[in-house]
Amino acid sequence: MGPITLVLTVCLVSAPDRCREETLQLQDIASLTQCMFQSVMYIAAWSQEHPALRVKKWRCKLPDFGRGI
Repeated sequence: MGPITLVLTVCLVSAPDRCREETLQLQDIASLTQCMFQSVMYIAAWSQEHPALRVKKWRCKLPDFGRGI
């Protein structure tokens, strides 16, 4: 299995209606359950590095695998 992706919906502090998605690849997380419990520390670290943005919501996502024939 590949890395779990943490998908953040973030909005500008100065314009809360202007939002976008940011993704973080969590290499050291092996399951969605781990992601749900440990994501808070990743979100806090990301938020400190991006003070002009606020995390509105977040979710954990399994890797996308291409479909075979």
